[in-house]
Amino acid sequence: MFFRVAAVGGPAAAGRRLRLKMAGGANIIISMELFELVLLLLACVAASSVLDQVISKMSLPLLQIAVGFVAALAMPHLAEVHLDSELFLVLFIAPLLFREAKETDRLTLWGNKWSVISMAIALVIVSVIAAGFVLNAIIPAIALAAAFGCAAALGPTDAAAVAAMGSSIELSERQNILLSGEALINDASGVVAFQFAVAAALTGSFSASEAAGSFAVLFFGGIGAGIVMGAAAKTGMDLLRAKGLVSTTLYVIYEVLSPFIFFLAAEEIHVSGILAVVAAGIVMQDHSEKLVSAEKARNEMVANSFWEVIIFLINGILFVMLGMQLPKVMDIDAMGGESAGTVICAMLAVTATIVVIRFLWLAAMELYRKDPETGVRGSAYPKKTIKAALVTTIAGPKGAVTLSIIMTLPLVMRDGSPFPQRDLIIFVTSGVILCTLLLADFALPRLAPIEVNECEQDRLDKAKIMVLEGVVKEMRRVLDEYAEAEFAPAMRLTLVRYRVRLMRQRFATDAHADIMVKLVEDVLDVQQERADEIQKDAEDLGIMTRMPYYLMLPGIRASVGYFAGGENVGARFETKKARFLFRLLRIKRNNIDDEQSARIYHDTCIFAIELERAAIDYLKTVRHQCDDTDACSIEDKLRADVADVLIEEHETALQSLWGRINFGQETKMDEDSELVHGIHTEMPEGMKNTATEQFRMARHYADEADANGLEMELDQIRRLRAEGKISEHDARTLREEVYLLQTTLME
Repeated sequence: MFFRVAAVGGPAAAGRRLRLKMAGGANIIISMELFELVLLLLACVAASSVLDQVISKMSLPLLQIAVGFVAALAMPHLAEVHLDSELFLVLFIAPLLFREAKETDRLTLWGNKWSVISMAIALVIVSVIAAGFVLNAIIPAIALAAAFGCAAALGPTDAAAVAAMGSSIELSERQNILLSGEALINDASGVVAFQFAVAAALTGSFSASEAAGSFAVLFFGGIGAGIVMGAAAKTGMDLLRAKGLVSTTLYVIYEVLSPFIFFLAAEEIHVSGILAVVAAGIVMQDHSEKLVSAEKARNEMVANSFWEVIIFLINGILFVMLGMQLPKVMDIDAMGGESAGTVICAMLAVTATIVVIRFLWLAAMELYRKDPETGVRGSAYPKKTIKAALVTTIAGPKGAVTLSIIMTLPLVMRDGSPFPQRDLIIFVTSGVILCTLLLADFALPRLAPIEVNECEQDRLDKAKIMVLEGVVKEMRRVLDEYAEAEFAPAMRLTLVRYRVRLMRQRFATDAHADIMVKLVEDVLDVQQERADEIQKDAEDLGIMTRMPYYLMLPGIRASVGYFAGGENVGARFETKKARFLFRLLRIKRNNIDDEQSARIYHDTCIFAIELERAAIDYLKTVRHQCDDTDACSIEDKLRADVADVLIEEHETALQSLWGRINFGQETKMDEDSELVHGIHTEMPEGMKNTATEQFRMARHYADEADANGLEMELDQIRRLRAEGKISEHDARTLREEVYLLQTTLME
């Protein structure tokens, strides 16, 4: 099954359109419209991801369908671009099933094999027969074989669609096992059943004996081929790894290309490519020790991240394509002569048939099943068992795989005539997918709502604050007592990052965050008032003379931990003309490589120091308001406590600024001296130009300083756990977050 490239439409059209001709004679037309479609699909997936952050009450698949629907209305010509059926299987189904197979727990799957087989094979067959007859009865124009094909495509369930609702629903371990195992196997059984139904529709005949023989070859041949290819691929990779020839890039390429190669190779020997991919994925699972080598861990981490992106894009593209099919309901030609009411009735009837049969099947299975630990059958507590069966029923919506299967319906019959009611079949299938997704999105959060333990979350948030507070204190101590001069600039920047993390965590989770926010706003107002006083004293210097200092101030304040607009406090001019000029000049990047800029940087740091002093003085006033505890209200006490926290923050910022202007100096500035705002025409006597040197050192040691900070964070977690201030569960969660941050420092 190899491709040959040929121009279509003569020399003039060769640049616009290509035909990929397969060995079996099938043609794939690649045109500019196809490339436009790809770009549109990717843009729609990105847009739906953004909307998912805004509209949290709707699951991501439904958002992707909605975005696809809008895109099809805006660009209807792109919704008509078709992909070859085999190419659709290779591009979408093969990687989806391969990844599902590799992620499946073999032991768990084997322990629940009869339940999974019952749902993934027997239930699929029963559903195909029932739904096929229902569809044919409502719309006789759809031949029975084609109706069975539609029902077969509706066999697979979509675990990814339910996973997208994970933040709002909670499934039991048993339900997760059944759904994941079913989704893995019923994809293959649905594809095989669909292929037989389509073959019957194309030939107009069906032989049970021939079908059984062909099924055995496809089914067992595909599994056997997959086992052989998977074992060979795994052995080959182990040999390459043993010889030290496996790089991260090679490993990722091997992982990503494997399902495509397995599928094409299996189809070439006329066995099921889908089953081969599933079998190979299970065989290629890696159950070796996790702590074998750092290189292997890095390969797995990169490959997993890469797969997450690929699977997300595939699912997103398929749901967007589903949305792009929906506007066809407005097209009379797509209805094949049927009324809209008849088509909608068929969608609802097929959906109801599939859901009811699935529920009855699962209810009977779970009521008869014995609990492996207690030996009690589910019939002993029927209400709970039936509710669990209902949840499992609804948690099996149709989705990406179903759409990818139905899109492989051939365009023409063997005699060259159009496939009867193809658009109508695709539309009915799309409607059933949408109905099951809507049902899951509406019912699951109500039947199986996630139980959020607010006490546990509060405890974890407090643990994070304690850890970050400990790291900040330790870093300040090291900077004061032990830090080498060349390492200090980088460590100060790392300290700023931890302070920002700490403040954001406090704003998000502190029980008195509203008081803190108000007090922070008051502090910024006080700093702005002090900056206005300083500016008034320097009015005779002129706007253009003062402008460089105000341009540099926001960057300096941001570098000591101000954010969300706080960094701009102090850089405000008194006239509209000056403010306009300030905004215009901020586009220009500051340069600290010359003597003049270093002098400006030095004086602006002194300006920033004065603002920190104003903040500290104000916060001390707030704190002293509660020195007389009898006359202090509860709210004032809380403000005093918050003021203590903020004083430490501003003292840390002050320490950072003093460290910058005193870096490596023989002459230290008096910390108690008041700022007399003036502008130095040259560096103060005894002071050296160290700005460029500090920035160079900060860049050079940035990763090392961040790594040391993360080590301090782990030390704080161990200390707090040893002291019993945080639980083992919280400590483990916090360590996992640190490990993730550490991976960002890897070369």
